[in-house]
Amino acid sequence: MPGINLAPLNTCRRASSCLRTGLMVTFLVLWILAESIRRDDTRQPPAHLEDELDFAASDFIKSLLSLAAWFISRHLKGVQSLYITSTSLPTVEWPLLPAEFDLIADKLSSRCPQSDMVIWPLGSVRLTLSILVVGLVYALRAYTDLQTRGSVDPFTFYLVFPVTILGILVILRITAWRTFPSAFWHASILQFAGFLITRNAFVGPILPRWDLLFSFAICNSIWISLVDMVYGLHRTSPVHLMNTAVFAQSCLIHSLAYLLQPSRRILHSYHNRFSAVLQVVPLLEAAKDVVAIFIIQEFGGFTLGILSSLASTLLITVDTWKSSEAPYPATLGCLIAILGFGAYLLCGEYTGEQQLDLFLSTCRCSAAAIASLVALGYVIVTFQSLGTNSSDLSSMWMPLSDISSIGTNCRVLESSTPIRAKTIANYAHFNNVLLIVFFSHARYDGNLDFHKEVYADYFPNIVYIGPATREDKGFSHSYDVLVDSFQSDEDLSDPDFYMMAGRMAHHMLYTALREYDCYDGYLWVPFDTLLNIPRLQQFNQSLFWYHSPWGHPVPNLALGNLTEPYLNISRHAPPAMISPDPFINLTQTWKGWGPDWCDPHVGVSVCMNAFHKVPVYMRARLAGRTNGQTRLIGGSADTLYIPGRHRKAFMDVLALFLETNCFLEIATPTTVHLVVPPGEPIQFVDHWWIYQPPFNASFVRQKWAQGYEVDTFHTFHWGERGEDGAWRGDHDHVADVRHLLRESAHRQGLNDTFPVNV
Repeated sequence: MPGINLAPLNTCRRASSCLRTGLMVTFLVLWILAESIRRDDTRQPPAHLEDELDFAASDFIKSLLSLAAWFISRHLKGVQSLYITSTSLPTVEWPLLPAEFDLIADKLSSRCPQSDMVIWPLGSVRLTLSILVVGLVYALRAYTDLQTRGSVDPFTFYLVFPVTILGILVILRITAWRTFPSAFWHASILQFAGFLITRNAFVGPILPRWDLLFSFAICNSIWISLVDMVYGLHRTSPVHLMNTAVFAQSCLIHSLAYLLQPSRRILHSYHNRFSAVLQVVPLLEAAKDVVAIFIIQEFGGFTLGILSSLASTLLITVDTWKSSEAPYPATLGCLIAILGFGAYLLCGEYTGEQQLDLFLSTCRCSAAAIASLVALGYVIVTFQSLGTNSSDLSSMWMPLSDISSIGTNCRVLESSTPIRAKTIANYAHFNNVLLIVFFSHARYDGNLDFHKEVYADYFPNIVYIGPATREDKGFSHSYDVLVDSFQSDEDLSDPDFYMMAGRMAHHMLYTALREYDCYDGYLWVPFDTLLNIPRLQQFNQSLFWYHSPWGHPVPNLALGNLTEPYLNISRHAPPAMISPDPFINLTQTWKGWGPDWCDPHVGVSVCMNAFHKVPVYMRARLAGRTNGQTRLIGGSADTLYIPGRHRKAFMDVLALFLETNCFLEIATPTTVHLVVPPGEPIQFVDHWWIYQPPFNASFVRQKWAQGYEVDTFHTFHWGERGEDGAWRGDHDHVADVRHLLRESAHRQGLNDTFPVNV
């Protein structure tokens, strides 16, 4: 019998090998690009409702891509060879004898023994239900992904991937009865150990949110395993229709999740969240997920887990080596993670032969379904509890390059210094917040002592900063104040250059942020600002606090506890102001907000020199709030809270303004609005700036009587000038402020939980 020419099969095998390599490389590139844009452009906040629209848009793009691929495949002939994989073709010598050809056929058929392999036909009830389940889990996976990113730092987030691999191994072992080499289990554990060592080296001993990590890993591994098994049971048909069904279902789920809660839909409607960079992310995610499903179909779910782990290993390793402050354990952790990936490669031949086999039984599938339902129930409960306790988040998403700011070398106030205080027993709302109290003039006298006597009850960490020491009070007080005298001189004699002492006080803010980098947040106030503690303890310490024109009011029990979807100015203190066009002559055309917009020495013209050096994507954030126009923000800088996770970015932008003489009350508010990421709210502080008496607690009571709230106000006097013109502190103000705090606690329904010294 003449030899059989099967040379086309060799060509098919080579083409299939190139296709497979291309799929893996494409997935790695898409994964790394998407992650790089995510972490460098903005912190990922906890999911808001508008994110459901982003999910739906991304899924819609994926559906269109899959549907287009299905139409194209229908018009291409001879593409069936795409489903013949190189792993199904043994190496042969040509020409073949008939007996040898039969052996090849037997070997090919042995890949899927018909006695154990079940094939579900297209359109069957089982396959339809399976695809519905895949779509549901896929939609849940997108939500848990974003929530986890919004609640942990990147090094902690990447711990998910080795845990996901372990989950895939367990699920496919129990459900599909696949046998994996023990090296795979060891490699997963090794990678997890490497990631954990690196994470601890940068972030420190703070425990991660294990519940969030395991929840996302569970959801991720269940979805990958489901796709592996469901698509494996229908391997002979084009995958595009099933992809379209899964993505369309997920799109529908996210759209319904958005529409079924209309009362909160406008919460972020004014944000321009679609910058040029951010528009790329849904496209990258769409392409990445489509390629991911092809990888699962061609190689199995375990290979997708390995590729995700490889990509995260590359990112962490590159960023560790790029960091000039990377501790040695971080490098060791990276090497261990790389070693773990090497263990996968040593067993790489396994992935081509056994991991696509499916041996299902009714008992195993039923047990796996019940276990998966319980696991998914745990995931849902975990993330629902996260949504109701967002103020407890202390470790949020930030660029990897900024992680070093919270590393093991961070600095805190020493317990032996006078600025480390002892709070009232059992009060812990501000335990890891640094209260920065600044003095534009060295008028410490009774001001500092009275201030500390009141607020040290609630803030265990207070730093007083001013232009001179307190050495006149003796040695024991010589370290009461952190000295920063940068441009602190005052000269009011020249009407053309009104040199106020506090015009550059934001240099003090920069100094305090630089000196103490270990805190979850930083509350910046002058010594003569009254703080309504029962109100401030209700604010979210993971967000900025400022009286922003786009601020989100914090619900207030005393005023009806209403959730306001937007700022109603008639119900609140005046917000900060938006500048006029900085390119016009402000002196001739605008007479608002004092002379400081147009002051040639400290005004907008000076500030614009710094503004133009701010990264373009940050300027786009601010322009998104001002209808695309270039504007600065100005207003009192007497109450500002900076989340620790934004500390580094805030300092970087503020430093640009400090290179100029830009006025405190333009530079600081503008920096806030440049740094805050799109979609992340600024919590509105009811801050009042007064220049007429009463300059004491009576002002707050007056505003309460008028139906307003006072979260903070400036100017508060701890004393008054006597008839002789000399200023004297009045200790009665200490008791009055404490009584005021008790009254405020009563208004907020905190009678039994808010402590007050008497």
